[in-house]
Parts: sequence; structure tokens; C-alpha cells
Amino acid sequence: MGSDGRYEAYEVDLWERLAALLPSIEDADSFRDCRESGQQEAGLWMLTQRLIEHQVPISDRIRAEIEVLAEQWGERLARHDEITSCVRDSENEESIRLLPDDRSMPVDPAQVGIAAPALAGLFVVPWIECLQCGRVLARAHVQEPWGDLRYLAAHYVVWHHAGPGDELQIFDEPDLQSAFELLLACS
Repeated sequence: MGSDGRYEAYEVDLWERLAALLPSIEDADSFRDCRESGQQEAGLWMLTQRLIEHQVPISDRIRAEIEVLAEQWGERLARHDEITSCVRDSENEESIRLLPDDRSMPVDPAQVGIAAPALAGLFVVPWIECLQCGRVLARAHVQEPWGDLRYLAAHYVVWHHAGPGDELQIFDEPDLQSAFELLLACS
């Protein structure tokens, strides 16, 4: 996913996998049309609405992939509650999952054992974890003067939460897919 061509192929495959979850051929075609016409935001809205309306069970990995796709298209904040309220496929034990909201609170990087000059003055929000290897993908945000975090992440961070000194990689904002790919590497 690191190169544009690999990401494009991944995103096409992801949209197809997500379209296959939709309850009707018409919904799937409409969803595909949204991507092809450059209306990904509308497609993500339709996807989450249909998954919820029809109680379609989805795996934790699919939930994480939808959330990353929503982040990529600037829709994560708008779609997060819908994504997390989709019915969980309990038969499908996945290793990748969104962290519960109570574990996704903004923290100073030092509080989670991260010492990196690139993250000085930023807040890290743990986001997605791999249950197999212990890696966490987090968003790093600037805090606005009024106290809220800036809407878009400045960086994405992948680290092992086992303790300080473990593997740490920082990705600039455009490299979200590379960060997610690193998280998926062991699964």
C-alpha cells in the first residue's frame, strides 16, 4: 500500500469487498458508483447506513478498514459512531480491531512510552491495535488554541505498546496507508 499503484489496487479491492456486504445489488452498484464518480464521502455514508439498517455483521478487521478509509477521505469523525455501532461478526476472530473509545483518549506521547522529537507538542490518540503482535496505530494531532485537537492528523504512529524502546515508526499525514499496512503486516 505504500506506493500509489499498490494503494489504488488495495482501495479498489476494499470497495469491492465492502460492496459485497451490502444487502442488495442496487446498493452495491450505487456504492461502486460513488467511488467511480469521486463521491467517496457519499459512498461511505451509504455503506454505514445500509450496514446498520440491515444489521449486517462485519468483522473487526472490516470495521478497522472502513474507519481507515473514512479517515483517508476526511469522514472519520462523521462516520466513527456509525462504524462502531455496526453489528460485530462474532464468528470471525480477527487480530486487528478499533480500540474502544475509552482507550482512544488523546495523551502526551511520553505517557504511552513514545519519545520522538517529531511528536513534540502533539497529542497521540491510540486508534487501532493488532492483537497478535501488540502494535498500535495512532493518530498524532496538534492541539488548537481553544483546546480541541486539529481535525486532520499531522502524523500516524505505529509502535509496540509492550514498553518504551520498542519499535516506533512515524508516518506523515499522506502516508496513512503505509502506517496501516505496517499494522497489518503480521496478520
